[in-house]
Amino acid sequence: MLPASEAAPLLARLAAPPRRTAPLVTPGRLATGAGLLAGLAALAAGGVAAGLQLERRLVTRRIYERHEVEEQRGEEEPPFFSLRAPGPDVLTPDGVVLHTEVDEVAGGAPDDLTVVLVHGYALSLDCWHFQRLHLRGRVRTVLYDQRSHGRSGRSDVARCRVPQLAEDLFQVLEEVAGPGPVVLVGHSMGGMTIMHLAQERPELFGDRVRGVALFSTAAGEMADYSPVRGLPGRVFSRAAPPLLAALNKAPELVERGRRAGSDLSHVVTRAMAFGSDVPVSYVEFMSDMLAQTSLEVVADFYPGFAELDEYAAFSVLSTVETAVVGGEDDLITPVTRTDAIVELLPDADTRRVADCGHMGILEHHAVFDQVIDQLVERVRRRFG
Repeated sequence: MLPASEAAPLLARLAAPPRRTAPLVTPGRLATGAGLLAGLAALAAGGVAAGLQLERRLVTRRIYERHEVEEQRGEEEPPFFSLRAPGPDVLTPDGVVLHTEVDEVAGGAPDDLTVVLVHGYALSLDCWHFQRLHLRGRVRTVLYDQRSHGRSGRSDVARCRVPQLAEDLFQVLEEVAGPGPVVLVGHSMGGMTIMHLAQERPELFGDRVRGVALFSTAAGEMADYSPVRGLPGRVFSRAAPPLLAALNKAPELVERGRRAGSDLSHVVTRAMAFGSDVPVSYVEFMSDMLAQTSLEVVADFYPGFAELDEYAAFSVLSTVETAVVGGEDDLITPVTRTDAIVELLPDADTRRVADCGHMGILEHHAVFDQVIDQLVERVRRRFG
């Protein structure tokens, strides 16, 4: 999930056209359109959608065998989408209701530190399943759905931009996080939200915000990047909006192609979001979560990524404890964008995770959990 990353399985849902139906376009154009949509939906892996020739029986057998392996493990972790907690609704000045959840610490935390988790494009707060599970009972944790995502209200398209998301985050800090010290953790578009908050409200950082983790994100130059191999970034950026607009005018066609759970859907989703052979349940979780985001919302937010320029944030972020992590196989926000951030935060705890795609917070959650733990510990040592 382009930070459209977090839309990974959107392509998966569009990638399986119904059988015995005459093609509406030539195979080459269909492949190109699917590839473009994939990227802008945040899942495009340049070219993967373009020529997938799959033997259905072989794919079905692979999925079946992996289901068997997972069942034999007998894991007793809470299922995806099952972690819930009450939290106050936040009403923004423009009338959007933001859904929040707060994991309190029973008996009180050792200090008043709060971790705020900020999700990315086309996802929801559910994407933090493993981090939330890891932090429960140890650190007070606040989560919320970005506007137009998850359980939050729909936003006017004019406000579907990172600067507005930063204002939303500020309001969540004021009304939900409480007056104590905060560590902000952002994935993809969530990281961009935090960076813009640092630009607009630098006075928060150092006193209120004492630590920041940026996962699988970028500070800019997304207009120059294309997730579709062989297609220049500028061309991709110009072609994607009209493609989305056309698809939004033909919802029945889109829905016919959305076949979550199909073999092709599974393979494309895994290829777009992950860099290794993850469990089937992870892929299905991504598909289910992304299915909650309409193409209209994807289209509303997409143009803003070409405008992204958050580099002025780093003079502010350098005053607090920081961590930066990127996946070496991230097809959405490439690891080169992580490298650019690292250069501007030389004192940060930095990781380049091998065999890791855009959804590293799921795929290699233990690594990301450890980074958050160490960031919290550094903040506690530094600020007492």
